[in-house]
Amino acid sequence: MASFRKEILGQIEQIDAGRIFTFRDLSFETEKTANVAVLLSEQSRKGVLVRVEKGAYYRPQKSVLGFGQLPVYQDEQFRYLTEKLNGYITGAYVYNKMGLTEQVATTVTIATPNPVRRFRFKNLNIECVKVYCMDYTDGSLVPYLRLLDAIKDMKRIPGTTGQDIYNRVKIQYFNRYSQAELRKTVFLAKSYPPRVRKVVADILGDIGQTMLQTEMAKTLLPTTRFNLDYKTHRTEI
Repeated sequence: MASFRKEILGQIEQIDAGRIFTFRDLSFETEKTANVAVLLSEQSRKGVLVRVEKGAYYRPQKSVLGFGQLPVYQDEQFRYLTEKLNGYITGAYVYNKMGLTEQVATTVTIATPNPVRRFRFKNLNIECVKVYCMDYTDGSLVPYLRLLDAIKDMKRIPGTTGQDIYNRVKIQYFNRYSQAELRKTVFLAKSYPPRVRKVVADILGDIGQTMLQTEMAKTLLPTTRFNLDYKTHRTEI
């Protein structure tokens, strides 16, 4: 038992301070799960570990200025939550970082294939929404998915109008995208609802990308009518 205890404590020491970990990050035989749980709980009582929630802990970092233990950083909370929920951060929190709205979100939104009810994690209010494109597991595609999410949510982004979001998405993103990035956006948009595809088609038309606009428009039924709250306006690329 002493050697098993030493092995688990050694594995924990190898995990970076401030990084949240769970049983899945430790290597041990399944029948030893109860022993590991007791050991982690013991280390938490001693202050060696900090318990985040059931089965999740981190080794606290100490302030170099002598202010005691540092709290787990928000980025690490996001990493843990997105891995736990198998999703990515989106919504108003991200739209603020993208320069689409000046309002700071009080809730963090996670897009996931299996949304759960709203909950609180540490000091964060978390809500889940449906992920539309299953390619989200490719981290390089997440920025494009967030842009499409913003188009999907354009009527509900705080402190903005649909026209604001239309113009900002067009000018700050589509206008600056390379041809390859525009094609990638069109490909991903095909997984989104018709209204998103309509907006993407309109933006592509505005910036003179007629071939891509036609490709996007072909995914829409000619008889579909949309209640749009923006006006198109062709601009030079």
